[in-house]
Amino acid sequence: MSKAKGPQDLPPKGGYIPFQIERIKLRSIVTGKMGIGIFIAVNVIGMPLYMRTWLRERKHLIEARSRELATLPILFAENDRRTLKQLKHVREVEADVMKDFPYWEVGTFFGEPIYEDAQADTYIKPIFGELYVFTDPKDRPVLEHIHLLP
Repeated sequence: MSKAKGPQDLPPKGGYIPFQIERIKLRSIVTGKMGIGIFIAVNVIGMPLYMRTWLRERKHLIEARSRELATLPILFAENDRRTLKQLKHVREVEADVMKDFPYWEVGTFFGEPIYEDAQADTYIKPIFGELYVFTDPKDRPVLEHIHLLP
């Protein structure tokens, strides 16, 4: 065996100092009464601020809903106008396509009305396929498949 070079580590003379294993109680910064006082102070100051913010947000929400309700009739009217314009275009194309057939009446199915119970001036909302029956499938709006989206 080789001889150790230099001094070896040994415990200090008299041994190590004892380990502290007893619990040391922490100083409490906030006492119970102080905590209750802070709680009351925060609520007294915070509740009016919360109520003011809540009322402001409520006014903004009412304004946003009013704005939406005011614009919805305009949007519905524009949608109806566009639908009627497309229906007129479909009737024109149908008349042009079927002009060589003498017994064909535009807007009927071989002379029979499509809706038997409806009066002549009754508006029946068309399904999506009726609006774009004469268009190329590539040119149809994407909204045809919107019901498939999650």
